[in-house]
Amino acid sequence: MRLPASLLLGLLIVLGLFWLMQWMIQPSDHAPAPSQVIESVEMVEVVPDEASPEEAAAAAADEPPPPPSAPPSLARPDLPTMSLPASAPVDAGPIKIPAINTSSLGLGGSSLNGSGLFGGFAGRGSGSGNGSGAGGGFGKGEGFQGKTLVPLSTARPQMPEWACKQGIRGWVEVVFTVMPNGRTADVKLIDADPRGVFEAAAIESVGNWIYQSTGKARMVKQRVPMDPEDCIYNWQQ
Repeated sequence: MRLPASLLLGLLIVLGLFWLMQWMIQPSDHAPAPSQVIESVEMVEVVPDEASPEEAAAAAADEPPPPPSAPPSLARPDLPTMSLPASAPVDAGPIKIPAINTSSLGLGGSSLNGSGLFGGFAGRGSGSGNGSGAGGGFGKGEGFQGKTLVPLSTARPQMPEWACKQGIRGWVEVVFTVMPNGRTADVKLIDADPRGVFEAAAIESVGNWIYQSTGKARMVKQRVPMDPEDCIYNWQQ
């Protein structure tokens, strides 16, 4: 009994599947509408309306100002590059100084009025001590005799920058030895006014002076004036 029922049920299922497949592949009765063909398309260029001068001016006023352009370079590539030395000695020639009261130097009636240039008093002798007599110089016996000795070449004192800015004026008194070849050596400080300002500049300057060669050593006492107007000759400026 089961076998005939199973065969009948299987046959019905096969027929149903066959009918379903036929229905799925069968074309529809309603044919699709034919597509519409466009024969030609005309392109039209749209010209924008020109704004009136008033509208253009108003639009320009509403726009933010353009950013400032970079400043032009100051360099001139068409010009050659010049290289200068950091500093160079300046030989400004002899420096004029006022007359010095030699009574304060212990030199009797001698003075520097002869040449108006840097001139010191030369003396001879050896030993130490201030000596005595008309010369009033260093050494025993002869000392400084008041003979004016003028250098052939002088170097201007390089005054301190802070003293130049404050306009400080003064002097430095030194004693040194003029060697047989005319070079200076053994520069020593005697006095200065004001103290602690120009001493180093004066000693360095006198150390570069040159005198006439005489074949013998001489000792010279010299007062070096310090004028703020001479600051323009400083090398660093």
